[in-house]
Amino acid sequence: MSSLRELLSHYRANAPTEREKGNYFERLAVAFIKNDPGMAQQFEDCWLFSEWAVMQGLDGRDTGIDAVAKIRGEDSFCAIQCKFYGESHRIQKSDIDSFFTASGKRHFSLRLIHPGLACSRAALLL
Repeated sequence: MSSLRELLSHYRANAPTEREKGNYFERLAVAFIKNDPGMAQQFEDCWLFSEWAVMQGLDGRDTGIDAVAKIRGEDSFCAIQCKFYGESHRIQKSDIDSFFTASGKRHFSLRLIHPGLACSRAALLL
């Protein structure tokens, strides 16, 4: 088992609630986007949505966006949705409806859904 799969298994086994499991995964996704050389080519920085919202003077309550990345070389942002369901779960439209509504705002020119279902699956850029 890879180190990443072990970490995700640890999250699944030890998070006291589904919300906490999601929080772990969101923080991992932000760290990945900040440190992965491939992501660094596309994004300058990344924050949890609540942190980014405060910097923008916006309401930081959960609206469906989990993280936000600054698009390299542009004056715009990418809205990011992290999903950390069981590996057999298939994401349905209803799982991401609030993300599409919230990310349709003026700040965002790109959307990224990080499924987190299986480590080998890539994120979906929309």
